[in-house]
Amino acid sequence: MIGQLSYGGAESQLYELAKALDASWNVTVYCLSSVDRPYGQRLRDAGVTVRVLESRGSFDPVRAKRLAGMLKDDGIELVHAFLFIASAYAYLATRLARGIPLISSARNCKLERNAARRAIMRMAFRSSDAVICNSRAMAEFAAAHYSAPPERVHVVYNGVDASHFAAGSDMDNAMAIGTIGRLEAQKNLGMFIEAASRVLKASAGCRFNIVGEGSLRTELEEEVRRRGLGDAIAFRGTTSDVAGFLGGLGQFWLTSDWEGTPNVVLEAMAAGVPVLATDVGAVAELVDDGRTGFLIPAGDAGLLADRSMRLMEDRDLARRMCDRGREAALTRFSIERMVEDTQAVYSGVLRGAA
Repeated sequence: MIGQLSYGGAESQLYELAKALDASWNVTVYCLSSVDRPYGQRLRDAGVTVRVLESRGSFDPVRAKRLAGMLKDDGIELVHAFLFIASAYAYLATRLARGIPLISSARNCKLERNAARRAIMRMAFRSSDAVICNSRAMAEFAAAHYSAPPERVHVVYNGVDASHFAAGSDMDNAMAIGTIGRLEAQKNLGMFIEAASRVLKASAGCRFNIVGEGSLRTELEEEVRRRGLGDAIAFRGTTSDVAGFLGGLGQFWLTSDWEGTPNVVLEAMAAGVPVLATDVGAVAELVDDGRTGFLIPAGDAGLLADRSMRLMEDRDLARRMCDRGREAALTRFSIERMVEDTQAVYSGVLRGAA
């Protein structure tokens, strides 16, 4: 169960999980809004049943009652809710349906501001048969803010399908630097632009590419023009070829002020691209500082620029980071491991329910 099936990290993980679960699991995906592209259709194409409950734009207990009826009619024996709002709805629906085990999940470090919804989410996590978090940092956040019982929390890291990515980035593109993300305040692309300006003073041949859309695009483009960097920093909009974009980079930067467990970091590692990322959320659990990339304090554009120039100067270090990052993506953060670990939680909950 999930709030929507648009582009997003949680949505992509649900898609990868639902289509890769062992055939003994009969999967139905419940989407709590009409926003179901692209993953709704991709799930249907993979043979997964998708049920859509359109939203009225606010938390609606009546929808929870409808959802409970659907769960009973569909013969559901276990519910796995993705993200906070889906966990709240799933909690109410499984209670109304009486006896359906619930696995809630926490996947980003964002605190719900609405007190009523936050209270329901807290009840959901306290009452869940298991809580899946995609990092240790997320597990600590869920325990601190949503009363998730530590003894019922399971850390299952996101998975990335490394087969979608080339064996390693082209080191001839060492001076091509990029990022992918929504053009919103969270991503702090002002830090990206500031660090890029510092790198360009030392290496005028560098080129920077920003992939993504958002409400701050006009403001960011104006900042680039104001600095006279329009020839070096390009806004590329969205792309359906993430692998191709990453494969053309010498470095991937993530400048966010806060994160959960960002899939794009794993994708860059799978593409064999050194990652320079702010040390927020669970990023330190993905990036091994000095081995697969560099961790940068949030907001420190100066250190980001210094680390970037070091990699351009030390090509051997950059190559080692490429190789180590891809190896981690193939093993510790593989889709197969994510699916295996999730199925283990499912089986444990069902054994307990029985």
